[in-house]
Amino acid sequence: MKVNTILKSCFFAAVVTASGLFIGCTPEEVTSGNPLTQPAIDATYSATTPDGNHYTVVGTTDANVQYHTWKWVGVGEFAMENPVTGEVIGDATMNFNFATPGTYTLQHRVVGFIGGTNSVTEQTFVVTTYALGDNLLLSPNFETASDWTVLNISNNNAVVWTFNNGSATVSGGDTNYSGKGIYQAVNLEVGKYKIDMHVEGPGSTDTWFEVYLGAAVPAQGSDYGDGGTKIGLNTWAGCGNTPFNGQLAALACSGSGSDVEINEAGTYYFLVKSGSGAANGVNSITISNVSLRMYE
Repeated sequence: MKVNTILKSCFFAAVVTASGLFIGCTPEEVTSGNPLTQPAIDATYSATTPDGNHYTVVGTTDANVQYHTWKWVGVGEFAMENPVTGEVIGDATMNFNFATPGTYTLQHRVVGFIGGTNSVTEQTFVVTTYALGDNLLLSPNFETASDWTVLNISNNNAVVWTFNNGSATVSGGDTNYSGKGIYQAVNLEVGKYKIDMHVEGPGSTDTWFEVYLGAAVPAQGSDYGDGGTKIGLNTWAGCGNTPFNGQLAALACSGSGSDVEINEAGTYYFLVKSGSGAANGVNSITISNVSLRMYE
């Protein structure tokens, strides 16, 4: 019988998933039970994954097994706790989701009917990608410009956002430290989210480029700072002043980070703003594939 179990511990969950390509791991026998009370029972298991995050594990169907215990320990860049641990009593076939990059050790214990005979086997999986949900933003490549609202922070056109075919570009600036943003409203549930986008530019001068996810409604003619900067470029801090081309989460040198926790469901505002204290200091920063995704 296949057991479908949902467990959550920080960013780690056991969820239903389809099996895929075989991932080879060398099982390591940790302990053995008492051979005097019952023949040895087998705790080895196989593991398959379609994407490097979702794993289907299959253990023995030995009739001498009373129950299966699966226990995991994950070490990585987790926001809430490190390491992540958990345990579940289930069946021989289980599904697990290693949602964030890290090294996960999954231990399988089988317990027999007679005399508490048991055996334990573990495997280690190295996960390099995030398991994320669908993008919650409309027009992430600015397919429909009207899905985004321009926020005039400085009430002038010193900084300009231009909507292109598949991207948007911000440029300009003056010595009055003018700025301008774009935003859209999004309804969020309680949970953990990841922000990112592709950014490209030749390098700017005296420039900030910042991403926000706040509950306050943006107001025309006013700056925006609700919730604080999540990720950004800042030439004073040392990024964005030379040519760049890559994911903002990797290039950023300002903000609290691309991982965001929402503690109250409701309407939030995803906002990107940029400005400069130099004439034309924002030297064409182009963004695309803007994303806000929930961790599974």
